[in-house]
Order: sequence, then C-alpha cells, then structure tokens
Amino acid sequence: CRLNSQGQILTYNAQNGAGYTLEAQFGITPNGSPDPDFMDWELKAHSSGAVTLMTPEPTIGSYLDDLECFLRTYGTRIESERMDFASRHNVGDINDKTTLTLQLEGYDPISNEVTDPDGGLMLRDKQGHLAAGWAFEKLINHWKKKHNNTCYVSYVKQKGSPPYYHYGPMITLAKGADLKLFLHALYSSAIYYDPGVNMKYKSTRWVSKKRNQFRVSWRNVGVLYEEIKQLDLREC
Repeated sequence: CRLNSQGQILTYNAQNGAGYTLEAQFGITPNGSPDPDFMDWELKAHSSGAVTLMTPEPTIGSYLDDLECFLRTYGTRIESERMDFASRHNVGDINDKTTLTLQLEGYDPISNEVTDPDGGLMLRDKQGHLAAGWAFEKLINHWKKKHNNTCYVSYVKQKGSPPYYHYGPMITLAKGADLKLFLHALYSSAIYYDPGVNMKYKSTRWVSKKRNQFRVSWRNVGVLYEEIKQLDLREC
C-alpha cells in the first residue's frame, strides 16, 4: 500500500511497494521531501538486492531542455507508444545501451576532495555533449540532510495480489553520512545511477514518468557511513 496526500491508504502493486508500504505504517506520504522521514531518521526497506538511496532530478543538461528529444536521442523505443531511458551507469564506463558515460567532474580521487565546486556528476555522450548532470551542491546537500541517520529495515516479499511484505526482525542503523565516503562511493561505483525514466503516448500527447535513481548493493551499504549497527528487534 501507500498513502495519498490526504493520508488515505491505497492499494499499491508496483515493484517499489516495499518502501511505500513501510512508510505508510509511519504515516509518511510519498512526497519526495529532502528531509528525513521519521524523527530525524530516513527509513529504507531492503532485501538482499540493491537499495535505492535517493532520486534527485538532474539540475543541468538536455534532459531539462527537452525530455522527449533526450529520450529519442539516448533512450530505447518500445514499439511506437513508449520510450525508455534505463540501465545501470557506472562512473567512467560507457553504457552500451544509452551511449552515455557517467563522469565525476571537479573531483580528485587521490585527495578525495572536490576541486571545482561548479562540477558534479555528469552524463556525456561521445562528443562530450551534456545529456544530464547533478551539481555537487544538490547531491551533497541531499545526501547529508536526508541520510545522516538512516534505518534500514529488512523485509521478505510474500506472493499475492497485491503482494504482502514481512518486515524485520533485523534492522540496520547507519549514522554519519560523511561527504568523503559518499564521493568515493560514487567514484568507485559502489553508488551507481540506475534510471527508470519513460514517456508513453496517451490521448494525442507524450506523458512522462521520471525516476532518476541512485542505488547501492546491500553488501556495500557499510562503506557509506561512519557507524553501522545491526539490531534484532526480538531482543529489544
């Protein structure tokens, strides 16, 4: 389930249902707020796979100028009524599907410092054109503000329509979203860009759905924080 803007519980069937269902139990509506979810803690549901850390929209690039043109250039056409921009992008590697390379510009990996405050995480094509980018200021502020205290709640998905989720008993408390740890995780692709952006042709016009995800494999979560503590709620 998920909550709507009026706080009403709605049935929800999409793949990210585990996070929305958990948030609904705490009275949290899906609003994209940069603030922590609950009592200064960010809540994250996790299984054994990847965890979506944040979904910030790009701040610069042709993505902002004309999304339809962006998708026609770098996306994948599905029949005549849908265009998708998806697949994992790692820093320094060309993505064969989109032909774009993710670059961390204005960052020195040796000193682990930002050398150009006007830089950031940039998606460029083979000619160097900027397709999309996230300025350091937005990425860093979002990370520090929202993730300084994060509670990861384990879950198991149970079959059904709609599906059901069993949470706990293990949780992981993560504190200290250090800037240098975050930057190094981006550079080493422990954190990677995994977009789910599309446009569908409906009633004579193209309708967009944007989800620019930055994700991390669960086994790598520990490299992002200064302090990690695991708790079994059965013993609390």
